[in-house]
Amino acid sequence: MHRGADSTSVTRLLLNVPLFLGSLLVIWLISRALPSGLDIAFIVAWLASGALIFHRPTERGLARLLFKMRPPTGAELAVLQPIWDDVTGRAGIDGTKYALWMQDTDGLNASAAAGHIVGVTRGAMRQEPQQLAAVLAHELGHHVGGHAWALLLGIWYAVPVRMFMTVVKFVTRFLFYFTAELSCLAAGIFVVVFGSLAVATLLTFPPALALYAIPFLLAWAGRQGELRADRFAGQLGYGPLLISLFTALQAEGYDDEARKEGPIARLMSSHPPFHQRIRALETFVA
Repeated sequence: MHRGADSTSVTRLLLNVPLFLGSLLVIWLISRALPSGLDIAFIVAWLASGALIFHRPTERGLARLLFKMRPPTGAELAVLQPIWDDVTGRAGIDGTKYALWMQDTDGLNASAAAGHIVGVTRGAMRQEPQQLAAVLAHELGHHVGGHAWALLLGIWYAVPVRMFMTVVKFVTRFLFYFTAELSCLAAGIFVVVFGSLAVATLLTFPPALALYAIPFLLAWAGRQGELRADRFAGQLGYGPLLISLFTALQAEGYDDEARKEGPIARLMSSHPPFHQRIRALETFVA
């Protein structure tokens, strides 16, 4: 098996194109304030900055700062390394290309981060070796499918436009409260003006409505990525072990909180419920 980008990763990248273009517009507007020559260099540097997520030192920095991970101790690595070697050996993949890291949380979890990092929690370390191997096989599936780097790349290139929207929201709220303090009439005029601009934008460019669907579609792509990573682990022979693990977690009530959430929260969830993952694995194993 080889690393690449499966349909889930490609879908995620395509869904991030509008956010990327919005960020590019923000970067271009900022560059207009720079001297000639530096403006082009600024844009090119931002476009090239996405390659940093594949830079090993940058990955280690992201693991510490963004993902709150740390390198494993000698004892932890002595447990993890043989299991990881067995998983990658089954897949025919060079496991030394990846770095095993730890997360100091008691939840049973693991994660594929950046381009070459696999994080494991303290809770996952308490599992039986074969169950831990199934969890690691799932994370390897994320890396082989390109899910981890596609997710991080999309997040990185959406930062400028997200920051711009945050500023716009803050300014809008401030202006609304400011005008409301002056008079109800001023607040009403403010709402009418901004509402008219929003309606005019949608009437002029109806596809803008599709932007509201992007967060839900990205969450859907994330759920599909989880199912694909489960199937990858099943291809390596860890399907029954994952079914056993998911069944135990379901029995412990891990799905209960999700059932209490509203429909919007469920649509925004990046992980499918365990019963769905169990059914998908049962079908694949059968």
